[in-house]
Amino acid sequence: MEDIGEGYFSIIADEFTDISNKEQLSIVLRWIDEELDPQEDFIGFFHIPNIAADTIATAIKDALQRLQLSMLHCRGQCYDGASNMMGCKSGVVKQIQNTQPKAYPNHCYAHSLSLSVKDMTRNGKLLSDNGYCQRNYHPH
Repeated sequence: MEDIGEGYFSIIADEFTDISNKEQLSIVLRWIDEELDPQEDFIGFFHIPNIAADTIATAIKDALQRLQLSMLHCRGQCYDGASNMMGCKSGVVKQIQNTQPKAYPNHCYAHSLSLSVKDMTRNGKLLSDNGYCQRNYHPH
């Protein structure tokens, strides 16, 4: 956190259910160093009691406070497209922007790509007719 200092950063977060069926939140901070190279630092996994937007936003704010990083320096947010994350009325995006309006939200490009590939393979006639999506690869 010393490297980020008073610089700007963005939040990358995603919730998931672990193998023991407990909700977890992963948080990563993205920032630019003095050489203008992008850096990403994994902050950690945080157990959360549920995936409600209030719970996630509180966990993110708490993690930043513990790291002594001010929300005033947050300039971006990156989440999946779920309504609890991206909801414009009460989602995590809105709750973070209530504290820092300059924290611009982005839909995670990896999630966007995953959704596109799923849609393409589901609706692509050539792929679905030939079973490319269902077959397992067996090397000879």
